[in-house]
Amino acid sequence: MKKLAIVILALLTGLLAQDFQSLILQADLQHEASNYDGVYKLLKQAEELDAGNYEVIWRLARAHFDFSDNTTDEDLIKENIYDGFEYAEKALKLGPDQAESHKWYGILIGRVGELEGTEQKIKNSYPMAEHTLKAIDLDPEDSGNYHVMGRWHFALADLSWIERKIASWVYAEPPQASFEEAANFFRQAIDKDPEDIRNYLWLGKALEELDDEDGAAKAYNNALGIKAGSDSDKIQQEEARELLEDL
Repeated sequence: MKKLAIVILALLTGLLAQDFQSLILQADLQHEASNYDGVYKLLKQAEELDAGNYEVIWRLARAHFDFSDNTTDEDLIKENIYDGFEYAEKALKLGPDQAESHKWYGILIGRVGELEGTEQKIKNSYPMAEHTLKAIDLDPEDSGNYHVMGRWHFALADLSWIERKIASWVYAEPPQASFEEAANFFRQAIDKDPEDIRNYLWLGKALEELDDEDGAAKAYNNALGIKAGSDSDKIQQEEARELLEDL
């Protein structure tokens, strides 16, 4: 009887492992199709099978970010950013040497800072850059991390006079950033992924700040020339269209 019980347990364990891997695979396929509701449902099923699994946890951090990035509802954005950051913290503990851990921690701690005001945005800018640069070191082919560093430079270079005063109160030496570096990171992101609309949108914004209207117009037109695959893409294309008209 004992041997039979061991065999049955082994079979069940194997079946559960197969189910788990199938859910992860299906979730990744749904993510590629921009079906974020489907992704989330599959990952929650996987979480029920193994709540402490790194592969589930970092994907749930990404899933909440995707929800926040595909809506203009401020309450939904806030809810998903905070939920996503909780998963990102867990992922970093479970996989401290994994690129995805650092990537999503960097992205979400930056978004938390944006939600909580200038002082917190500046405080969070240091760990945001630290973890994003670590993610680049671990996975230099991921375009998303270059985009995040571009946004980091853009946001800090774009601080108003009063925000810079707040920054000097928070840190004796505020983070050093520039629109030139922002544009360089967006170009690197485009080199890695020339089909991502947001890279062109933000390159255009950085070039506008550098008084390069021709370059900005080209970037916005490139953003508009790519087929939108998600609500986020459509939102960004609408912004690119408005910015192009205002040049």
